[in-house]
Amino acid sequence: MSVKFGLRVPMVGRPQDTGAYAAKVEAAGFDFMYTPDTPLLAGLWRDVYQHLLCAALETKTMRLGPGVTNPITRHPVATAGSIITLYEASGGRADLVVGTGYSSAYIVGKKAATRTAMRSGTELWRSIFSGAPTELGGHEIELKPSCPDLPIYLAASGPLALQLAGEVADGVLIMVGSAPTSVAWALEQVDIGLERAGRARADIRCMLVATTCVDDDLDRAIDRMRPCVAGLCRHGHAVDLFKRAGLDLPTRPVETVDPYPDLGHAVDWEEAKRVSQWIPDDAVVAMMPVGPAADVAAHAQSLIDLGIDAIWWRDEGTWARPDALMKALSTDVLPRLRG
Repeated sequence: MSVKFGLRVPMVGRPQDTGAYAAKVEAAGFDFMYTPDTPLLAGLWRDVYQHLLCAALETKTMRLGPGVTNPITRHPVATAGSIITLYEASGGRADLVVGTGYSSAYIVGKKAATRTAMRSGTELWRSIFSGAPTELGGHEIELKPSCPDLPIYLAASGPLALQLAGEVADGVLIMVGSAPTSVAWALEQVDIGLERAGRARADIRCMLVATTCVDDDLDRAIDRMRPCVAGLCRHGHAVDLFKRAGLDLPTRPVETVDPYPDLGHAVDWEEAKRVSQWIPDDAVVAMMPVGPAADVAAHAQSLIDLGIDAIWWRDEGTWARPDALMKALSTDVLPRLRG
C-alpha cells in the first residue's frame, strides 16, 4: 500500500467554512484530513464533529477524523455515536484517532487519560463497531448496521503508550517529532506491543505527525517552528528522543512563562517564538522537516524509508488554516515523494 498524506486543519470559522476548505484539501491531493478536538480552547474552537460532518458532505474520497479526540472531555460512548454518524455520512471514510487528552483535559481541570482508560476505551469501541452485543450501563446494545472496518488509531509519544497501540489498535499516530532515529525508536516500541499481542507489523498502520514549515529562507523557518520543538521537551522521555537525534535536551530557563493558553496553541505566536529562544537551531532542523521544499521532501523520504505508512502534516497554526503549507506540500513536496 502506498504512503498516504494528510493535513491538519483547525476549526476556524463556521462548520460550513471547514466543509468548503476540506474540498480544497481534497483537490490539492491529500488522502485524509483530521481536525483537532479541544472544545472551546481559548473560547475559540467549537465542536469537531459538526465541522467534520460538513467536510464529509463536501468531499468524495478523503478520509476524515478528529485529530485527536480523547476519553476525558467526551465519554467513549458519546464518541462512538459521533464517529459512527460521521462514518455513515461519509460513506465509510471516518477514522477514530484518540489520545490521552493532554491539552483537552487540563482546560477542564482534569488529568490526561491513563493507559488503562485508553485500553478499555479501545475495547469498547471495537465491540460497538463490530456489531457484537455490548453492555452499556447494564443494558446490551448491538449496532445495526455495524461498521467493523472503522479504524481506531491511538496517538502515542511515550514507550508504554506506543507499545499499547501495538497491542490493541488498528493504527498508531506517532508523536515524537520527525528525527529519523527518534521515529525508528518509536517503531521499535510499537513492535514490542505487536509481539506481545502476537500481531505482525502488517496488522497496524503507522502514521507520523510531521510539524513542518516549507520556506526557502531556512532561518525564518527555524524561528517559526522553534516553539513546536520546545513543546516536545515537556515529554517525560524527551531526553531519550533528543539523545537518539544526537542532541542534548535543551535546557529551559527557569523564569520562562508560556503564552496563553499554552505554548503549542499560543494565540500570540510571536510571543511563543520569543519565549522559545532557548531552543537551538540544530534541534529544530533535526526534529522537524523545515526549509526549502527539496530538504523537506528528503527529510520525509527518510521517514518513509523506515516503514511509515502515512504522514499527517501540520504547521504551527492553531487559529488559522494551513494555506501556505497546503500549497507548498501539494505543489513542491508531495510530487517529489510520489514520483
